[in-house]
Amino acid sequence: MRLTPLDRCPLCSGPRLRLFRKGTVNPQALGSDDFKITDSRYGSRWTFSACRDCSFVFANPMPDAEAIAGFYAGLEDDEYSREEEGRGRNFALILERLARHAPPGALLLDVGAASGIFLNLARHSGYRVAGIEPSAALVADAERLYGLKLFHGTAGQFVSRERFQIVTLLDVLEHVTDPHAFLGGLDRFLAPGAVLAVVTPDVDSLAARLVGGRWWHYRTAHVTFFNRRTLDRLLRAHGYEVVERARFAWNFSLHYLWTRLLPLRGGKSLQEWLKRIHLKLHLFDSWEVYARKSQG
Repeated sequence: MRLTPLDRCPLCSGPRLRLFRKGTVNPQALGSDDFKITDSRYGSRWTFSACRDCSFVFANPMPDAEAIAGFYAGLEDDEYSREEEGRGRNFALILERLARHAPPGALLLDVGAASGIFLNLARHSGYRVAGIEPSAALVADAERLYGLKLFHGTAGQFVSRERFQIVTLLDVLEHVTDPHAFLGGLDRFLAPGAVLAVVTPDVDSLAARLVGGRWWHYRTAHVTFFNRRTLDRLLRAHGYEVVERARFAWNFSLHYLWTRLLPLRGGKSLQEWLKRIHLKLHLFDSWEVYARKSQG
């Protein structure tokens, strides 16, 4: 994989960079499995720089975007849909907030739609939906599980005559090597006054600072990290005004959480029992932001 050293911040173009955290990833040993949504090898990370001017955190050297796209295209992640109930609870809260800014009936595009759990709920809530997903296996899962026909590819490859009133980026921005190019590329299919919903980890959160290099958001798939200031800066630069902000809360089964941390020994009955117990985690380490595009 080609790595490109950066001498300026990808967010503000400032030249004053510092080492933020030393990496653990071996670029030559990577495969699609390293980019799974459910990957639990926490602490697997690139070497990160931080900008002294704006505080943006980014992989430096930056991995090649085309190579990363190839890994995403080939990944399979059966475990993602097995946690449908917990993920559905996460997404239901997002839909409640979203309805305050763009009511059901609006045309919604989910970028990085995975197996379609969120889009399926959005459709049942009354939204007209479309989705983009680079993984061929997850696109197939979305059709098999929910009858959803997602666009197989990246946002840069997506073409639509429709103009969307809502675009959702749920745990997407941290995967993007060039946030300005990515967000600017969405403009071509946004309706005037469109609402953008973003969920992304907060690198300045207390959890990130306490856990350090083993923070669960340090994964191979994550190449950039925002805090409140840098996320606001990115949104303002592309003509968005934040209309609501919250700390994202996670809902997962005890089975899922247990297997993130420790090997699970026990029979099928134990596993089924653990899957029935759901926990809501207020970790306060991800931002959930709703922003409206200016119509000027």
